[in-house]
Amino acid sequence: MQRSLPTRAADPRPARTRAAIIAATEHLVAEDHTAEVSVNAVVRAAGVSRSAFYAQFSDLDELAVAMLVDAFREIGLDDLRGRAAAAGDDRRRLALASNRRLVEHLAARYPFYRASLDWRLSGRVHETVVAAYADQVASTMEALGDRVPAGLDRSDTARFIAGGAVALLTTWLRADAPAQQERIVARLLAVMPDWLVGPD
Repeated sequence: MQRSLPTRAADPRPARTRAAIIAATEHLVAEDHTAEVSVNAVVRAAGVSRSAFYAQFSDLDELAVAMLVDAFREIGLDDLRGRAAAAGDDRRRLALASNRRLVEHLAARYPFYRASLDWRLSGRVHETVVAAYADQVASTMEALGDRVPAGLDRSDTARFIAGGAVALLTTWLRADAPAQQERIVARLLAVMPDWLVGPD
């Protein structure tokens, strides 16, 4: 009988470093909404080296994307838990709460996300953000079951909704964020289909 080799436990240090970098970025932005976030400022606040930063993120673009993807995932999971626990049709209330949380996330980190729009974002970065948002829309569609109109290509529909939402949020970040938070939430809900967000 052949004995299997013991598996090594995953090294927790990279995850801790990543968490420290994100926490430091959050802290820098929360401390001063006019602060310019740089790699040097982040590594000083995180207590890590530049090489540790670059082992986790290739640049600030990638850090911004990671923070957005984490937010989409967390908000999406909370939305799905809310749908599982809800009695009756709470689509509008849940959609309002999820979109409000997303807008609050962006507004609280406005200087960082707004600055990221002026960096040389690649098409890959944009696609990653849209794909992460689309994953959450697709999960919501799955939870809705037969409320999703028959015949829709769910993957295309999720990507279309996500792309539109990201474009609207980008316009808001460029224009008047972090003001008018309730207005952008209402604008997001207004352009989404009723079968997804519930009737107004």
